[in-house]
Amino acid sequence: MPSILSPLQLTTAASMLSNSGLKGFPAALQTAIATFNATTVIANFIAAVNFYKSQSFATSSTLTSLLSIGSTVCPALGNSIPASPVGTYTYLNSEYLIDYLEPVDGSTIDPSGFSNLIEQTCAAYLGDGDYGRFSQGFSAVQGYIASTNQYINSAANANQFLGPTFTNMDSLTTAGISGVNSDLEKFGVDLAKQGSLVNLQKLDLYGTPAGLVQQTSRLAGVNRQAVPALQSVMNAIGLTDTDIENIVTDNRVGLNRPNGLSQNEFDRIQKTAYSALSTVTGDDLAQILSILDVTTPNITNLAQLLDPVMVFPLSYPTMLTTTPTGAVPIFGAGGSVNSSIVPIVNSYLPTASGCDELGKIIPPADAVANKAIEVALKQINNIGTTTLPELAETILGTVDRDWDPEQEYLANDVVKVDSDVAPTFYRAKSPGCTPGNFEVPAGIDITDTNYWAETTLGGLSTMADLPLIQAQTTPVPASVAQFFATEVATGTGPCGVLTTYDVLGLALDSNDFATRLNTATTAINALQAAGSLATLNTAYTNMLVAANDAAMITLIGNANTAIAALSASPYVTTLNTAWTYMANLMNISAKYTTQAGVDYFLLQAGDTNSTKSFVQNLPYYGQLTAEGDAAEFLENLADTATLGGQAIIGTMREGRNQERLNASGLYNNTQIPSDAVVAPIPVIAPVNT
Repeated sequence: MPSILSPLQLTTAASMLSNSGLKGFPAALQTAIATFNATTVIANFIAAVNFYKSQSFATSSTLTSLLSIGSTVCPALGNSIPASPVGTYTYLNSEYLIDYLEPVDGSTIDPSGFSNLIEQTCAAYLGDGDYGRFSQGFSAVQGYIASTNQYINSAANANQFLGPTFTNMDSLTTAGISGVNSDLEKFGVDLAKQGSLVNLQKLDLYGTPAGLVQQTSRLAGVNRQAVPALQSVMNAIGLTDTDIENIVTDNRVGLNRPNGLSQNEFDRIQKTAYSALSTVTGDDLAQILSILDVTTPNITNLAQLLDPVMVFPLSYPTMLTTTPTGAVPIFGAGGSVNSSIVPIVNSYLPTASGCDELGKIIPPADAVANKAIEVALKQINNIGTTTLPELAETILGTVDRDWDPEQEYLANDVVKVDSDVAPTFYRAKSPGCTPGNFEVPAGIDITDTNYWAETTLGGLSTMADLPLIQAQTTPVPASVAQFFATEVATGTGPCGVLTTYDVLGLALDSNDFATRLNTATTAINALQAAGSLATLNTAYTNMLVAANDAAMITLIGNANTAIAALSASPYVTTLNTAWTYMANLMNISAKYTTQAGVDYFLLQAGDTNSTKSFVQNLPYYGQLTAEGDAAEFLENLADTATLGGQAIIGTMREGRNQERLNASGLYNNTQIPSDAVVAPIPVIAPVNT
């Protein structure tokens, strides 16, 4: 059987399962961190932290205070995370200022300052050299980015894409069907009873004699003529066999029928045909209704099938048609047609006098109503691909299974009982749990609640009883769009979408933390050379001999006072600029990993399954080619000095190639069979003859 692996993927997997193929910790960043940590004041701080953690009198609250020295004035001098007024970094604090003294805490972070947090976070993103860890985190992050960006893009696109055609949420959520009739249940029942009356692929003939004659001949399998009952009455009223053939074959002039009848000529014979339809009654009518599978009650002549009031007896009062400002009623009080809709309906038709033209063939009121229904039906997405029975079933969720009291039913069978208003559906119940009680015996009345229960079949639903939703004038309220724009769309991609670099950029030091740390080192060394850090250094070194927690608390206060005394120094401004730049980016990265549910400091070591899954997903990652996305990130992370690193890039290129080949219908045989024994592929592929 085919494998899901290509040769390039096998090469990639062999390398990554050996923890090879990716670049290591960014060298410039590693050097910048070490240089910063080696400054006198920071070395003294780190020594003080390490001393305090080892003391039996240490408390988590005091350790938090120690790790927060200078945070409100100059956090770089306390190697701390900035706090207000310098900055507020909730996610970094939640990640870093935790109870390190509690033995059950599983974090691997070493609480030795912000510079160490940068180092440990970068190493964690890279898996600390364990590619199973890297793969776990990377896969989870990609899933988070993909799902988040779907929300961001959908919120940005919703009103622009759907807004021009949006009328109300009912219409939007029913594919426009509620824009044809506001009472979906009654509408569905009427449609179901109409059987195959209308060919939805030819809606321009909706409600016309030609449409009715053509549909009858099509369903009866009659070519180039009407069914006998219709043929004879149309002949009798004056139509020739050629006239009838023109109707049945829809022989109107058009692109493919340059010699067809003009619309006026076609309408002339339609008008005569309409007169014939009204004479079809009795057995002939019953035969044609059977062909069309029409069960609508009270139809006494064939022409009534072109009267919307007759074919929609339950739902015509709530029939609607389309306008630029939303759906409006077709009928007014007492069943009269709303005459004000004529110019609106005409504006949607190929000719501006469409209603009037049909009104010369059938009664004018029926013509307006039929054209209005045609316009409304055309607003339903892909209406031409369905049939009236399928449309009715979609609306009602119905089953075409009438209850038969003489039949046995298994538990959960659903039947319907017709009525003049709408069918009622019942689900068979099992009165017991033994095999003999699994069915409803014949003769059990439908009203026996021991065996039957009324049920609904999950047809289309409107937003009834949801007034706030129904009141919306745009697909997405402004407040919702604003929420996603400000709270979720915080990435650097178009419209705020997230990129891989937004989350994991530190792994490549893509934001150049090394330069900021070097700037901080230079500023601290300048303060040290000027003697400005003497008091702060004394506070840190005295911490190494603190005898108890109270003494440590006093020395922490001394350190904060010493930093506060330097607040006016231009070097403090330089340090804060560098520190807040890094803290901003670290905080948002921590926010994303937190929301993704990834704790990079608690990933499982030695997980080869995640590495294998990563390799299998590489062709897909290779297709994520937007700026800052997975393909760019992994290409920059791959160590091209190694075969494995080149294979990572090659696998992604192969994935893009395969996508293009598939789109062209071409086949590329790169997948290796996983059968135990296989035959080699011929050097020259045989040609089928």
